[in-house]
Amino acid sequence: MAEERSVGELLDELFGFESVAKRQTALEQYDRGELLRKARSRELLGVIEGVEAAERAARESAVRAVDGYVRRVEFESLARARKQVGVVGPLQMERRYAAFLRMEDKAELLARLEQTLAFIEVKLRANTADRVRAAYDAAGALVLQGAARLSDVRVVDAVPLDADLLCTQLEQLRCAADATDLAGMIAATFESELSATGPQGADAFASDVAGDVALECELTNVRGAAQRARLAAQAYRAERAARVAGSTVKPVSLPESARVACGTGCDAGELSELLAQVKKSFETYRRVVADGGLFCAFGAGSPHGICRGSSYFDYDDRLDEDVLVGEYDGATRHNVRREVAIPELVDEASADGGDSLEVAVARMREFNGRRYDGVLDEDPARHVNAFWYGLKKLSQYCEAAVRVDERAWDCFIDKVQFAYDEPVGRLAMQMDDKQVAAFVAAVEVLDAGE
Repeated sequence: MAEERSVGELLDELFGFESVAKRQTALEQYDRGELLRKARSRELLGVIEGVEAAERAARESAVRAVDGYVRRVEFESLARARKQVGVVGPLQMERRYAAFLRMEDKAELLARLEQTLAFIEVKLRANTADRVRAAYDAAGALVLQGAARLSDVRVVDAVPLDADLLCTQLEQLRCAADATDLAGMIAATFESELSATGPQGADAFASDVAGDVALECELTNVRGAAQRARLAAQAYRAERAARVAGSTVKPVSLPESARVACGTGCDAGELSELLAQVKKSFETYRRVVADGGLFCAFGAGSPHGICRGSSYFDYDDRLDEDVLVGEYDGATRHNVRREVAIPELVDEASADGGDSLEVAVARMREFNGRRYDGVLDEDPARHVNAFWYGLKKLSQYCEAAVRVDERAWDCFIDKVQFAYDEPVGRLAMQMDDKQVAAFVAAVEVLDAGE
């Protein structure tokens, strides 16, 4: 006959009191185990991410320096090639106009405008499609020559670490795993260190007090293993940095010089006529500025000469209300950016690019047909507006006189950068901070125009 059970046991079995208690204990053990698993993942990920972030920062810094140098070489090569072939460089009208706005002497303004018109005339005569194409061909060869100087930069010596620490940590790292990637060796070292501490099983979390003590012990072991893995990775990176000392950059798959397609973009006769009409308009503009000075030199709505100061509201007894009061600070020059576009002082066509070359020529002829009556002219601003309109359209079509498909050139420069970016990136990831800083400094002082 089966042993009789007490009423309490029957009630526990009936209502599940015992199973609830067991379930609660299991949940507590699970919570502590989950905390431990998350702590292990967090610490290991922190070590790996720290190393990867350092390598990524080194790579980005070195590649950025190389890309900047290639861009400097590109600029210098184009300038040298244009000079060799006889091609006139960009007009940079927005920078010129910004300089005009900063001038405080009308004689200087008129002289610089006359020089600008002379520059445009020379540019239109010198820049042909054949010459521009030859300039790009010459510049491509100069870019390759200039970029090759990157191979003259050598990696300096690494920062030395304590020899005993280096050997000990490297031995730990190499014994942990036979791996080629640093992240894999860090993970293996971390796991090896945890195994050496004798991890506790699930039974260690059986009771509240003992479970908490065991959990804290395990968390301490996890943090210690992460620290030792971090030191091992530091030692490995130091040894790797010592190995690359004296190395140079060897480019891969250098491209051939670009073949840039060039053609005629504007009718040469129409462009010459526009230049003649702008010159004629300039003679009228010269008289307007001579009569009215710089305050009427930049067309309707010009900010030139507007005083700077502060303003505030003050009560006026006569008007019985607050009025805006200004205080002049003694300065009349307005702030001008480095580059300023000539404003649209004459309404143009809504199409992209505004008035066509033919329309611009016709409008300038119409504007030049208006007579200027000197100081008695009823609207001198219309003559000023006409001149700036003509100069704006002339500079626009002067730059477009030779149509250049620069996509091939841009692709060529991108390939030159990539040919050095890849090996530079690999090399930089093996350097320490001192080597990276020295490499970047050496690239930044390379003379792109040699």
